[in-house]
Amino acid sequence: MATNISKLKNSKGAPPPAEDTSDVIATNTRDDDKAPTRPLQVRVAESVFAEFSEQAGREFGFTHGAKKQLFLKMWKAYKAQNM
Repeated sequence: MATNISKLKNSKGAPPPAEDTSDVIATNTRDDDKAPTRPLQVRVAESVFAEFSEQAGREFGFTHGAKKQLFLKMWKAYKAQNM
């Protein structure tokens, strides 16, 4: 979010009122799963990593956690197919 500084031009005295922003705590979209987590590390070719990262970004947005979300989606599909 860009800060709007136009309100500060030619202002004298008190600063302008604060802008309303959404409550980021209330809009938390992270999983509420409290199960313990463990890291999963694999080594793949750089080209595979780049393709996977791009696909994760397309499906889940270019944000923190997109690759994890893509992996979990793939894992659920694998389990559904093989169980």
